Amino acid sequence: MKTDLPVSLLKDLLPHLNIYYLDRIETAAATKGISTSVIWAKIWRDLDQTWRWRSKSAPLTQDWKQRCLERLFHMLMFTQVRRAGSYLSNLSDSSILSMTVKHVRVLSLNTSSKNICRLASGDLRPILSALETGVTSLRLLDVNALFKHGRKYVLFILHRLLDHGSVREVVLRRNPDSSFLRWLMSRHRGPQGSSETSHADGHCSVEHDGELEEPAAKRLALDVEEHPEVLCSEFSSFSSPADHCPKGQIQSLDFEVSKCEILTTVSHILPTWVCLHTLHLHSDWLIQEEEMSVLVQSLRRLFLNPGCSLTDLSVSHVCGHTHVISVLRACPTLLSLSLEICPPADRNAHGQQTHFSQSKELCLEKLSVKSTGPMSVKCFLPALTCAHKLTSLHLTGVHMSSRFFHTLAESNPLLKVLNLEDVNLADYHREILPFLEYSVLEDLSLKDCRLLDKCAVKKDFLLPFVEALKGVSSLQSLTLAQNRLASGVIEIANLFSGCRPSKITTLDLSSNFILPAELLEFAQLLETCRPVQRLTLDLRFNPLDRDPEVKGQALRKLIPYCNILTDDWDSRSTMADHISVM
Repeated sequence: MKTDLPVSLLKDLLPHLNIYYLDRIETAAATKGISTSVIWAKIWRDLDQTWRWRSKSAPLTQDWKQRCLERLFHMLMFTQVRRAGSYLSNLSDSSILSMTVKHVRVLSLNTSSKNICRLASGDLRPILSALETGVTSLRLLDVNALFKHGRKYVLFILHRLLDHGSVREVVLRRNPDSSFLRWLMSRHRGPQGSSETSHADGHCSVEHDGELEEPAAKRLALDVEEHPEVLCSEFSSFSSPADHCPKGQIQSLDFEVSKCEILTTVSHILPTWVCLHTLHLHSDWLIQEEEMSVLVQSLRRLFLNPGCSLTDLSVSHVCGHTHVISVLRACPTLLSLSLEICPPADRNAHGQQTHFSQSKELCLEKLSVKSTGPMSVKCFLPALTCAHKLTSLHLTGVHMSSRFFHTLAESNPLLKVLNLEDVNLADYHREILPFLEYSVLEDLSLKDCRLLDKCAVKKDFLLPFVEALKGVSSLQSLTLAQNRLASGVIEIANLFSGCRPSKITTLDLSSNFILPAELLEFAQLLETCRPVQRLTLDLRFNPLDRDPEVKGQALRKLIPYCNILTDDWDSRSTMADHISVM
């Protein structure tokens, strides 16, 4: 394809090319200073017409080509694709598959994946081979529904992806049958684990070990047709010798788990799953104390193994107040922990201080705790005193303590991200300001924190608060959504004034009852004291439509300095009116 075209002509040509030629011309266009990102973004908008851009910078901040080609593969392979746009003109299904399959990193299989069994055919062997090479994440959204299309064929395809391919991350939804779960979890040891491996306590997995006394061979037994070697030998066109099938390694599992699976499969397998880096367990039911105790004990045994690789753990819908402490005791080298806790209704227990005796410093870097009931930060505050490497803390729905900000200042000097949501801070202004004075925060989010609920005069808190924020030279992102700022937004504009203006690049003021006149005054101040860097400003869910004319004046003043997110800039107007081909 000729690429020695004038820049203006090349820009005019790009929107009319099909994906094959758009891909081929991309490098040559880049040498002329022309980006194809916006063209791929337009294609994405056509593929997913429910998508809405809220910022005029959106098409430049994502890999739209990757998203488009991966989506096109799924649509053509498993469902259907409309051929309305020029981007698919003069291309056969086979040529589209051959091109797009190279860009598939996440393969999603759900109830609509009716044609999955085609991948087991000889005709599509090159497509399956390409998936084996490129796919690193496999999303199984309804395995039982997939099996209705042909269990043997589905298992063969999954075997090729998991054992012969590059898949290391599995997302599992809608509890599959127990035999498939055992089949999947047999990849907990990887290639080196084909023989029996020892537990941390020195007992082999087939020796008498209390709850593990049932022979491993019986627990992991599969039907003959489900053995990988049998599957590969039956599909003779595949080159790997049947008796030399490798065993894959699942290093990341995102799993919708049931009560019986915690008490049986997960608890039995977990102590030997040394190759596992990330484990996310979700449930639609409440994980009670008994199930959580079994899980924590399994985790303890895993972490006693010197080969343990688990660094990221997430568990949802846990009943109880003390599980943050119990998990960290069991997993001292964990780097990231996320717990969604549903505390019991006993109000006498939720505020009790929990003791945490830890001889060694925790390795924890990220902690997220979401509470759906009465739970005090006191329940896990002692753990924060041992987490000197903590860089990110996200708390939702917990009751605050006067010691919280003091603890962060004294014990967590490396904290860069603090995200508090649905946490009442109305009585903690005196603690917040000195904490900010010595912090190295890069991202501060105080969402729905009732910051001004007890302020007779909003300025009394906002002025010193803004000055304290300006003193945090590392701060890049600030979220103050859902705090009823209203006219207080005018004080927030002072972030960019004076001899040491804030360097933030993201400011979220959504859901704050900001009226058009107040936004206009905010915009006039920003026009006077311009932000150091271009600002991404979130103004969604404010009643700005009460005066469209004043709203328009304010937005026009902000556009030179801000990428604005509002309620009424849909994808069409944003793309057509505010974006041009680079």
